[in-house]
Amino acid sequence: MTSKDYPSLWGFGTTKTFKIPIEHLDFKYIEKCSDVKHLEKILCVLRSGEEGYYPELTEFCEKRLKNLAPKSRALRKDKPAATASSFTEEEWEKIDGDLKSWVSEIKREENRMHFHGMETFPGMKDHLPPVRGSSSCLPVGQEKHSKNKPAKKKIPRDYAEWDKFDVEKECSKIDEDYKEKTVIDNKSHLSKIERQVDTAGLTEKDRGLLAVREKEKGNEAFNSGDYEEAVMYYTRSISAFPTVAAYNNRAQAEIKLQNWNSAFQDCEKVLQLEPGNIKALLRRATTYKHQNKLQEAIEDLRKVLDVEPDNDLAKKTLSEVEKDVKNSEPGSRTQSKGKRMVIEEVENSEDEDEKGSGRKHENGSGDKSKIPSLFWLFRELPGYIIS
Repeated sequence: MTSKDYPSLWGFGTTKTFKIPIEHLDFKYIEKCSDVKHLEKILCVLRSGEEGYYPELTEFCEKRLKNLAPKSRALRKDKPAATASSFTEEEWEKIDGDLKSWVSEIKREENRMHFHGMETFPGMKDHLPPVRGSSSCLPVGQEKHSKNKPAKKKIPRDYAEWDKFDVEKECSKIDEDYKEKTVIDNKSHLSKIERQVDTAGLTEKDRGLLAVREKEKGNEAFNSGDYEEAVMYYTRSISAFPTVAAYNNRAQAEIKLQNWNSAFQDCEKVLQLEPGNIKALLRRATTYKHQNKLQEAIEDLRKVLDVEPDNDLAKKTLSEVEKDVKNSEPGSRTQSKGKRMVIEEVENSEDEDEKGSGRKHENGSGDKSKIPSLFWLFRELPGYIIS
């Protein structure tokens, strides 16, 4: 089949590989083409068969490429691995003899090195362990030791010992070890995280996207209970682009860590950016509650309930704070109260015997001269009220 027998391929597009025009897969074009690289690509496409199988055209392209570049890599053909049938009997005998002579030479060299080492260090023979897998005896020192102290027999454990085994205790030990290791690993991991994000050369949009990505990392850490790591990523988000959501989330993470002052500062930042933010008011009320600023907490919670009357969390927290206020009031009252004492007049019987029952004092009653002194005495005592 000659070039005249093949149909024209002009205007058929390009090949999938190398994007070669279909019209280049032609006898006339290959005959005129002198670009070696392009001919190599054409030959690769023809050999792949993705545009059809043309054995004569492939052979013609190989001859053309061979004339232009006899050492082209495209002309190389893979040869299968040689086997015993690939060689003649004489060649195989020669190869086999070379292999056997090489193996025997290696064995002689090993024996020579072993013999030379034993002569250099003769005392080491008694102390060297036996070769693994060999049937050689133990050294003399080990034999004596084994004769003097016979090996202990392995006695199986009694089933009663398993009753003493505390499974929960052992599991708790494993859990504690795991928690300690996790905390240590987490701290080492946090020490490698930088608190500031480098935003040099970034636009405001790129900084916002970076801040969102760091905030999402903090959310993942928060949901998994790693609050310190969450604070770290929220801080990175704020350093890239401060937002209300990042400050609010960091405040909640700080509350989980019981860092009340840090949480309060974040709530203040949120309320500066967005006054009346419900989450910030709730979280600031929580910090007030734990800092024993109960009136401030009540004010924040009432602000939340003015906007969201059905907010269950605000209702619950407000009832707890009001209860704490009521419990603190009676304590202060009891401290201000004093003990009431009643002083009664007691007549002196000795004076009556001496002076007689008919004698009376000028005021017409018993001796009351001591009452004023007692009154002033008890009045000076703290915590007592005289009635």
